[in-house]
Amino acid sequence: MKEVLLNIVYFPMPLFWLLLVVLIFVKRAYLYIYLRIICIFIYFSLTPFFSNLLELPLLSKTNNFEKLEKYSYVLVPTAGVYKDFQSNWHPSSNTLMRVSQGEKIAKKLNIPLIISGGNVNNQGVSEASTVGNYIKYNNVFYDHISKNSYETVLNLKKIFNILESKEKILIVTSPKHTLRMLLILDSQSYAASSYIENIDNIINFRSFLPDPRTIHSTNSSLYEYLAILKYIYMKYIKVSIFYD
Repeated sequence: MKEVLLNIVYFPMPLFWLLLVVLIFVKRAYLYIYLRIICIFIYFSLTPFFSNLLELPLLSKTNNFEKLEKYSYVLVPTAGVYKDFQSNWHPSSNTLMRVSQGEKIAKKLNIPLIISGGNVNNQGVSEASTVGNYIKYNNVFYDHISKNSYETVLNLKKIFNILESKEKILIVTSPKHTLRMLLILDSQSYAASSYIENIDNIINFRSFLPDPRTIHSTNSSLYEYLAILKYIYMKYIKVSIFYD
């Protein structure tokens, strides 16, 4: 689901501001050393290895799906929509990927599928309503109210009467978003697991070469870390669950 609580952090900008501060305030005698350190860090931060390293904690609890476990529902939070030139709304590619994966596993387990996505930014349509034409599974329920990850979990009880700790939820979302969803579900006393396709982060020579595409991956990782911190501050995520 498209989050509205936080703005996206563009990773290169803090580095460029740091570079500017160094150029202005650092004494000339130490300027060369500081510039070398910053350039090395910028180089390293643009490599796939750095991006993979940064996202590692976010993926620590992903794909803990157990085939023999009994699940009650598959929960899929949406991830944005867009409007075409004819003013028709469509699910984003990320939303379609999540929904397709969720439908696949719900069919396999023969359990209900919940699609959660409300009307974000007053766009005139709920995100959940845009995926109806893409789903062929019959056992589907829609949450048209929830506008963020926390509301998605909170409304499980309000909308679907799903009781805490009595029904195990299988969450299907983007790999980096999985940890936040699991922490919120755990904070609300739900038993939950996650399901994602296998992630292959192969380390080779190219992993240490700068690649501009890693900026997007780094941004999304930083976004999730900041979102988790904000949710802890807002008490959407209980700190006590980290000690259980």
